[in-house]
Amino acid sequence: MSATYVYAIIPTTESLIFDAAGMDDDTVYALPQQGLAAVVSASPALDYRKLDRPEAARYLMVHQRVVERVMEEFPVLPVKFGTTLPDGTWVRRLLTQGASLFDAALRQLGNQVQTEIVVLWPLREIISQIAREPAIAQLRSELAAHPEAATVAGRMALGKKVQRSLVQRRAELQERLLPPLTQDALDVISNPLMDDGMVINIGLLLDEKGRDSLDERMERLDAEFDGQLTFRCIGPLPPYSFATIELEIPSFEAIDAARRRLGLGERVALTEIRRAYHQLAGQTHPDHNAASPDAVAAMALLTEAHELLSAYGSSRAQQANQSPTAPCCFDRQTVEQALLIQIGRQEISA
Repeated sequence: MSATYVYAIIPTTESLIFDAAGMDDDTVYALPQQGLAAVVSASPALDYRKLDRPEAARYLMVHQRVVERVMEEFPVLPVKFGTTLPDGTWVRRLLTQGASLFDAALRQLGNQVQTEIVVLWPLREIISQIAREPAIAQLRSELAAHPEAATVAGRMALGKKVQRSLVQRRAELQERLLPPLTQDALDVISNPLMDDGMVINIGLLLDEKGRDSLDERMERLDAEFDGQLTFRCIGPLPPYSFATIELEIPSFEAIDAARRRLGLGERVALTEIRRAYHQLAGQTHPDHNAASPDAVAAMALLTEAHELLSAYGSSRAQQANQSPTAPCCFDRQTVEQALLIQIGRQEISA
């Protein structure tokens, strides 16, 4: 069964075809609605979340190439990798339901872009310097002079000292490098360090002035450290880490079961959902039902129902720009035509 792959949202009223190859080389085009357009293509019948690593990487590269090609012509709101909708009707529904969110995000971002900065140091030289530190050099000498003392415990103690020194040196270097690197950034995300050779791995959200300033600062830092550090700069990129759209088509059956579990009608506000949850939690919590073997499971189901209804209600209220006291509809027709839409940060897990 085919689907429609969604890459990004852009501000245009035109139906466009982009000179970029989409998933499985399908045509990439803009489908417009209400002053916005979704950049889409046909999608193979895949669950992108279940792909093995090499295949996922291949499709991810296609996704990124398309979004970065579109960014050459338009400000973009990237959509999370692997997002598909059943057909064009659902894509238009996305543009209608998310219009206010997308407009606000595009206005806020303007022409801001993401730049990735990685700083590397000469790890072998750093380890050599650490080996000459008095406390570490002395321990190494003792272990060498008394082989019988070179036990697993002794080697572990030496390794821990070396690692502590490495961490301290990296922290001191980060204190010197991060202020100038991030000074003109509008937002910063710290990505995990992939190995000991990495000192810094960050994503910066920058406007045009910030990009020019960053180039100058990196040149000065390179000169200050006499080329001993390697500075890698990747960008400009779409603001993947700072404003990526996540979509979900909710299950009516799950929503309806959760609503019934909390004893709610088909038209309730977020405040009523919270009130019903707290009232039932007071009766269900294991602290008040120690004798019941099902109390823990019942509380878990109640909490799950509350979280599901709150996520649905919050998304719908945000899309309609409504307050938490405004009623939200949970009838079948409304839920089955709803999309849960969020625009958030996509930080890389360690």
